[in-house]
Amino acid sequence: MPSVSSISVFGKYLDQPALVKKLYNAMPGILTAAAAGYGVYDTYKTAENDRRKKGIKNASVLAFTVASALIATRGLKINGKQIFEGLIELPHLHGHDIEKVLSKVQDEKSRKLIEQVKNSRVLKFSDVKYLMNQLNKEFHDVRAIKNIIPDAHNHGPFAELLNLSVLGLIPVLGGIAGGVAGDKLSGEDWKKQVPNKIKEGSYQYLNNIFLCNVGAGLGALAMNHFNVKSRTARFAAMLSGVVGVGLVAGSAIANFIGKNYINPLFDKTQKKTGSFKDMFKNLNSERHPEALDLSLHIDDVASVGFVSGLKWIGPVLPMLYSVSGYRAGIGYRNGKSVRNNNIG
Repeated sequence: MPSVSSISVFGKYLDQPALVKKLYNAMPGILTAAAAGYGVYDTYKTAENDRRKKGIKNASVLAFTVASALIATRGLKINGKQIFEGLIELPHLHGHDIEKVLSKVQDEKSRKLIEQVKNSRVLKFSDVKYLMNQLNKEFHDVRAIKNIIPDAHNHGPFAELLNLSVLGLIPVLGGIAGGVAGDKLSGEDWKKQVPNKIKEGSYQYLNNIFLCNVGAGLGALAMNHFNVKSRTARFAAMLSGVVGVGLVAGSAIANFIGKNYINPLFDKTQKKTGSFKDMFKNLNSERHPEALDLSLHIDDVASVGFVSGLKWIGPVLPMLYSVSGYRAGIGYRNGKSVRNNNIG
């Protein structure tokens, strides 16, 4: 019986519910520490006479963003009452399947390792490899390990992508709310700053989150049409959709919506529509893609991995989406005319 590949072992090592839960439990502290560290850094690189205001704004935006990202992931419970269910479902063990294997397996070391899994212990990579090979040998089935370390439950790519779209939206809204609160607390004219926050929030959400999920969904739809089951092939197809819709066309689509539908809401002197041709003019005048925007698409790779069954990615997503929430909260714009007027 051939040995299982190291790639398969690594995938199953990361599938361990106890490992995912460990990362999930650590994420609030990691995310809070990262946000606090960045807030201090960004505040102290500001000119000394502006540091107080900058510190207040950063504290407000980051607090709202982090809190909303964690609530989106973990849910919200007040006085024992569940107000909001978290959008990330943790993988879990199936006791019946474990007992079924335990009743048949002969190897003593394998039995001990299975008991460790049963007791929510994280197995080492070498132990997972040993267990996979031994179960394969005894049961003549490479899928036997799934009874001990189960594959993550998947609700279907479209349901998962819808959840991720909502998960990405919540930190963006939280960042905007934190930005408004920070402006008020620092004595700024918060009403004047709101339009840039809304426009940046819509850009972040459409370009860096939602449209990428649409692209991934189109990739999944193609795989479903051709009845492709391979996890690797589905991952590649969804990632191709992300690149095509999100990375290549996302900025133009987001700016088109911003220019023609969002800007007129805040600038009554701007006509909502001119000629059809005018709707496509100067789309990047306020907001053009830059290096950080491209790097933010790492969350799309993570999202596709999550939908493909890599559930250990789930606890990390709030940290990735929080970057978009922060930039929305400070009302970041990189067009020259806007940048000159934006103190955020």
